[in-house]
Amino acid sequence: MELFLLGTAALFRPIASGAYILSGAFTEIAAVLLFVVLCGAFFANSALRKQTSFSAIDLTIVGFSTWCLAGYVAYFDVARLADMARLLVPLLTYTVTKNIVKDRDEYRRLLSWMIVGFSVPVVLSAALIAAGKGVAYVSYWTGIARYQGAYDGAHNLGHSMTFFLFLLILYRGTARLDFGTRTRELGSGEKIILSVLGGLALYCLYMSQVRSAILGFAIFFILYFYHINRKLLILGAAAVAIIGLALLPRWLPALLPDVVLYEEGRIDAGELGSGRQGIWAHQIKVFAEFPIDQKLAGAGIGNKDPTGTRTDVLDSHNDWLDLPMQTGIVGLTLFVLLQFLILRAILKLRGQERYFFLAMFVAVNFMMAVSNSYVYRIAVCQTYYMVLALIELRHSKPLNGGGRSSSAVGT
Repeated sequence: MELFLLGTAALFRPIASGAYILSGAFTEIAAVLLFVVLCGAFFANSALRKQTSFSAIDLTIVGFSTWCLAGYVAYFDVARLADMARLLVPLLTYTVTKNIVKDRDEYRRLLSWMIVGFSVPVVLSAALIAAGKGVAYVSYWTGIARYQGAYDGAHNLGHSMTFFLFLLILYRGTARLDFGTRTRELGSGEKIILSVLGGLALYCLYMSQVRSAILGFAIFFILYFYHINRKLLILGAAAVAIIGLALLPRWLPALLPDVVLYEEGRIDAGELGSGRQGIWAHQIKVFAEFPIDQKLAGAGIGNKDPTGTRTDVLDSHNDWLDLPMQTGIVGLTLFVLLQFLILRAILKLRGQERYFFLAMFVAVNFMMAVSNSYVYRIAVCQTYYMVLALIELRHSKPLNGGGRSSSAVGT
């Protein structure tokens, strides 16, 4: 029963992210409701099996959550409950997921439910974009449309497509799995469906023009296939280089409009990268001027203003910079510790799964450093931490089948 509830959450989390399916407000409500379902599954699992795994990662998540809750109470007049939920719900989802999923058979089933859920907004987004709809906005300088598809904003589309591609590659990597008495492999029909979905996701990713998401996928692809299939990596890099050079006049103004405008003398160097250099310098200056209590606890979770008219705290376009601004030095320290513990658990994995999770971990942390992606963007963050649960699964066999059972990590 608890696995069914978890699968239901994995199915509907991606579906609920689409703006054409639910409005932005209902998406937030859906995230909370799904977490309530997960908690119900967790307590049902604990009551039935009377066995709960609690590692250093979980302890750090609880510590970080407790600190954020305390900060919310201290700055309740300026903090926002919705932002705190976006920050904490995905992390707590990790603990719930790893305690429900017993082995890699169940884990792979969870992946399949998640893929089915993602396929709805992916197909819908591709259809809308192909029809010329689902436009986020049209650039004033270049006249090129930037698409959001079925999502609320181009960045939600871009980061969702990148994570969906991660998911497809992981699912394909688990194709050969020992199911006790038989080994199951992907059928030709399943391979075709996954390939089509991957192609649609790549199309949507490009049309979103979200450079941080595109670079994140490129980093993942290079790191993963360097270890798994270097021939495919070389062929893929050559194909991208040839196509990229041939279509340079088409993609350069779409993906790098600021570079084109800078070369034409229409903007200065400070406006490159959507003005991130200036935003980051401003945020660092504001943080340096915080009183000691705000340096330790932050300005209050959600207490930021993209326009700069209400408060000096802007949207950093950098998760790693947003963390000290919102949760202070203590919050940042706990989050850094959490990422270190996750990396340590990944390095203890064996075979292809280690390379996949390491590549995804590096790509995600890169995207966090150059954009708002995997801290407050719950559409991808919650599913990311559900997928990460594999790194601490107990009593389970390697993803590629066979071999000895892997021991628990950090339990």
